[in-house]
Amino acid sequence: MVDPNVKHDLGGRTLRVMTRQWIPFVKGHRNGNGTWYTGLCIDLLDLLAESLNFTYTLSESADGIWGSKLANGTWAGMTGMLHRKEADLAVSGFSVSAERAEVSDYTVGFYYDDVILMTTFPDAIPAGWTFYVKPFHWHVYLLLGCCLLLMTVVLSIMDIHFVRANARCPSTREKKTGLTFIASWAWKAFEALFAGLIGRAVVHEAVSRAGRVLLWAWMLMCLVTVAAYTGKLTSNSVVTKQPVPFNSLSELVQRTDYRWGIANGTLEESTFAVRDLNISLCTSNLSDYQLYYERAERTDEEPVAELLAGNFVQVTSAAFYRVQKREHCRMTVVKERLYQDTFAIHLQKDSPYTALFNHMLARATEQGLLDYLKSEWFPQESSCQDNGTRVMPVSVELVKTAFIMAALGVLMAAVVLMLERLLKRRITL
Repeated sequence: MVDPNVKHDLGGRTLRVMTRQWIPFVKGHRNGNGTWYTGLCIDLLDLLAESLNFTYTLSESADGIWGSKLANGTWAGMTGMLHRKEADLAVSGFSVSAERAEVSDYTVGFYYDDVILMTTFPDAIPAGWTFYVKPFHWHVYLLLGCCLLLMTVVLSIMDIHFVRANARCPSTREKKTGLTFIASWAWKAFEALFAGLIGRAVVHEAVSRAGRVLLWAWMLMCLVTVAAYTGKLTSNSVVTKQPVPFNSLSELVQRTDYRWGIANGTLEESTFAVRDLNISLCTSNLSDYQLYYERAERTDEEPVAELLAGNFVQVTSAAFYRVQKREHCRMTVVKERLYQDTFAIHLQKDSPYTALFNHMLARATEQGLLDYLKSEWFPQESSCQDNGTRVMPVSVELVKTAFIMAALGVLMAAVVLMLERLLKRRITL
């Protein structure tokens, strides 16, 4: 036990400290004069050094690995250096585990974090000609095509009826029944309706009052439809994100279009490499992951480039995600959290410094110093305004009002047509 009333002093001795870059816990800076480090763990180490009166040298493990047990039973990375007594401490966003505790000690946790699946929003609208058909659902295009054909038939009938009804003699009326005559008026009707659909000026004006009413209703429907299409096309060119197509680990491993990886030598690698799981690790999907472990793209480099390339998932900490999210708004996380991770200072097995460090960490927690360091080094919420806006095609439901207008136009035109016939009969009588 450490007596809190006694001033603890390590006599200015120099401790060998290992670290590894894991922003925001540790960040390396390199220039011609060498490498120096900043971050939450470095500030915490400076605080401990000042309180316990020691100095330290800081370096990284030669193999760049956190700490993992090799097939021959030896240890690699920072854990291996502690086990071989080549270092006194290891400080970074360094996870604790029962396996690592066999050959090293660690302090109480100074940070607790979730292990997550980090990826990027997929592109919502693919490049190429399909970009211009994506604004509408295919149901809308089908309905527009049917309406265009129906309106062409109705407008043609109205105009042909008007022309034939107003012919001055029976012989002239008979000449206006040929196939060429009907096709000519049908084409004129189609031209007028299609021009309205693509937002162009109407090239043909209906000759009957009923036809003009029908054409006005069609133009009103086209106004709404073209506005919806143009607005959606514009938004699609700006908004390029949609939700990730899976929500859990079990869903991820069933997809063949996504690659995924684990940083080499991490706790996640050793956790997911376990073949015989006799205990629960807070996720029922872990066994599914084992079946696909051989497909994992393991790398000791931060996977930002892989993530930005698309269709890649990294098993990592939520802290790493929050840092990258500030730089890359495309970053996102899968809904499921795998388990909680604990970061602590690692020491040699049976180290005489463990109790001292635990005592100082407890005091730093009580005095709010750890919370202060976290607020200084951990980024605030991302400034990204859009965290997964889904680009949805315009459905029939959204533009049904426009089609209702067209249907009402047909009814109004039919009423006008009947009135015209009634008036002509009265004039004839």
